[in-house]
Amino acid sequence: MTLIEDKHKNDITCLVRPEVLKLPAYGAGQTLIQAKDKCPNVAMVNLSVNENPFGVSESAQNAITEVIADSARYPDSQCSNLRAGLASKLNFPEQRIIIGNGSEDILALLCKAFVNASDDVLIAKPTFSLHSIYVKMMGANIIEVPMNDKMEYDTDKWLNKISTLPRLKMLMLANPSNPVGCSLDKPNLAACISACPKDTLIVIDEAYFEFAQGDRNFADSLTLLSAQSRSWIILRTFSKAYGLAGLRVGYGLVSNSKIIDYLDRVRTPYNVNSTAQAAASAVLKDQAYLKTTVDLIKVERERIIPILEKLGVFVAPSSANFLFIDTRSNASDVANRLLIEGIMVKPWNELNYDTYIRVTIGLTEQNNHFVQALKKVLTGKL
Repeated sequence: MTLIEDKHKNDITCLVRPEVLKLPAYGAGQTLIQAKDKCPNVAMVNLSVNENPFGVSESAQNAITEVIADSARYPDSQCSNLRAGLASKLNFPEQRIIIGNGSEDILALLCKAFVNASDDVLIAKPTFSLHSIYVKMMGANIIEVPMNDKMEYDTDKWLNKISTLPRLKMLMLANPSNPVGCSLDKPNLAACISACPKDTLIVIDEAYFEFAQGDRNFADSLTLLSAQSRSWIILRTFSKAYGLAGLRVGYGLVSNSKIIDYLDRVRTPYNVNSTAQAAASAVLKDQAYLKTTVDLIKVERERIIPILEKLGVFVAPSSANFLFIDTRSNASDVANRLLIEGIMVKPWNELNYDTYIRVTIGLTEQNNHFVQALKKVLTGKL
């Protein structure tokens, strides 16, 4: 066998689906361990991935301890206890709830079950990158609607774009937005939904729902969509406000149980492990933990925004547990310099947004540390 033949034999590229060849890898960023390896003598604070600053609740830890001995057994493939708990809390039919290995697992299932090559899918720009990646995985067309100059959803742009898409297959919208943090109120969300063709699947990604719930400018999408005759799904997660990012638990509320039937056909049978199910069921009942988390985030969010604005940066409006900040400098450079100061943030490396960093709102002392570090970086006083 010649060298050329041997090289061709070991080149797996020729076997890969063309859609996959074009996909970018998901930018998960560096871990806390990796950051500490880069700066071994610096006490590091991870404000890059929007985790709960209080860590795992005591109720969830106790639940994990109780079930860990049964890990030799397969988990409940239907997540019956967790679905029942969600149904009770939300006053929503249990048969219309699906549980996933994080809400992005359900995003992937939606695309596998419903999106065809050449379908049109409408998303925001910027947005959670998997909104785009999973759609492109299926060979479908991504149509993006950018934020306005104030980094808010521009309803007129959405309505104009929808009017040009008579065969729109799916509208995928994060409310509040990730990475921006802005949200749509009821009239504007209702207008966007009503403008879609009747057979468009409406996907509302509410990963940061708990931080926006009750705000005057945040749409109650469940009430809004429940009055619709069209097909829809609302996605939520236990990763953020409920502090279970490492266990990967998300859920979807759907308009019709038939949607879950189709999702189950492309779902792995044991996609949520027993430990995750038990922890989620326990923390779901822990209203004190949730209230403590949400109250802190809202107070700290409003406290530090004006402080940051005095530094001369632009801070996008946020209903979530993070801020999207235009540093007016290369975001990766800013992030690297913040790392030296012991702060991890996420630089948004996307065309037209590459001066923005996204920073999680943490505990008071962590936020103060971030503000002082950013001030050093922006003034060059390192």
